[in-house]
Amino acid sequence: MKERLIEFLAYLNIGQLKFEENTGLSRGFVNKVGDSLRESSLEKILAKYPDLNTNWLKTGEGEMVRYSTNQNNVHGDNIHGHSVTVNKTNVDKLFDLLQAKDEQIRVKDKQIKTKDEQIRVKDKQIKTKDEQIRVKDKQINNLLSIINSNKSSN
Repeated sequence: MKERLIEFLAYLNIGQLKFEENTGLSRGFVNKVGDSLRESSLEKILAKYPDLNTNWLKTGEGEMVRYSTNQNNVHGDNIHGHSVTVNKTNVDKLFDLLQAKDEQIRVKDKQIKTKDEQIRVKDKQIKTKDEQIRVKDKQINNLLSIINSNKSSN
């Protein structure tokens, strides 16, 4: 069961500590999970992650995540007065994942552009400092020449 729980965390893209904090479970809970879970622990997990398929978590059978959503019209029901459950297809799941990844890429691209600009600013500062050093070196050499010529005259 521990391996499946870790697989679920990888699916969520969160670490064990974050999962334990989100669910209110004790630190190290994930590492201590054996072949079974207390009902109270399972309830805490499902309260935060209701799409987790408990049958999969316990047995490894079925899908990891239950992909169903209630889809209601404006009045909260369909034309017969009942809520409608629509199961997402694998294509829908992949589309959702692609959209999430696209957003992550946009964020990373923005971060890269910011870092590139910071690098350009630092490069400019380095060039300015290099020029200042060249000027100072020239001044030092001139002063040394003057000192050496005064020593030679005496």
